[in-house]
Amino acid sequence: MPLSAELAPKGVTCDAISEGFISGTNFFGGRLSDERHQALVDETHNKRPGTVDDIAQTVSFLASPGARHITGQTIHVNGGAFTTR
Repeated sequence: MPLSAELAPKGVTCDAISEGFISGTNFFGGRLSDERHQALVDETHNKRPGTVDDIAQTVSFLASPGARHITGQTIHVNGGAFTTR
């Protein structure tokens, strides 16, 4: 049974955030070349890297009452670099 199916009856939502390229982190350990950085930005529809705040705002929304009917979902926060449809 998916975790969301188990916990939803108890009022708990279970979602995942799948982030794209996020600037301002040490994910690449300082080994990200300028060319690779630009390639990752070019993959996005909005032509900018994501920020830590983009992820924080998504987490904030998912924890809010406005997201109470969202569960069992993967939320892609990547500027359109990967779309599901």
